[in-house]
Amino acid sequence: MTNTEITADKAPQKVPSATWVFFQRWLADPISMGSIIPSSAGLRNLVSRNIICGPDEVVVEFGGGTGAITRAILESGVSAERVFSIEIDHALVEFMRKSYPSVNVVHGDARVADRLIGDQWVGKVGTVIVGIPMVMLPFQLQTEIIQSIFRVLPPGRRFLLYTYCLTSPLPMAKLGLTGQRLGRTFRNFPPASVWGYQKA
Repeated sequence: MTNTEITADKAPQKVPSATWVFFQRWLADPISMGSIIPSSAGLRNLVSRNIICGPDEVVVEFGGGTGAITRAILESGVSAERVFSIEIDHALVEFMRKSYPSVNVVHGDARVADRLIGDQWVGKVGTVIVGIPMVMLPFQLQTEIIQSIFRVLPPGRRFLLYTYCLTSPLPMAKLGLTGQRLGRTFRNFPPASVWGYQKA
């Protein structure tokens, strides 16, 4: 696994269009991207309304992509230095670091999120937002990602997952979860839902 790299505080740089970068990465690996274009304002609004972050907490994003949901986190009122965006694709990491220089953009595997964000934030994560296309992953990989989420969340907290599925993208009973759809937007292509899950 690639060593953790965290954004240095630097001035914003001119970057290419997020849509163009996203489409390029989709062409390279459509399964890992999940969609052909970045998330819309409708989905960003839906996510931002469901974010919880206390004064001593951070928000962690699994799968930052080109930063559409990162923007939603910031729009919800969470300051950039309290946002960790974990992304495994090197090209997307570089794009994110130029687009959001004050956000903690971490290059690594979300399955070891506790190592990537640092011990001081484990148990102080207000919300985990999953942008990884979980429905396309094998059950073992889903399990490892869910375990990683609950290693960083305080007891009793839920995590958010946005999806283009009509029903739950996760097999809740098999994963030991309870969950519900928190909202759906047709102002996205394709139409998207936000689900909230917690331990059963």
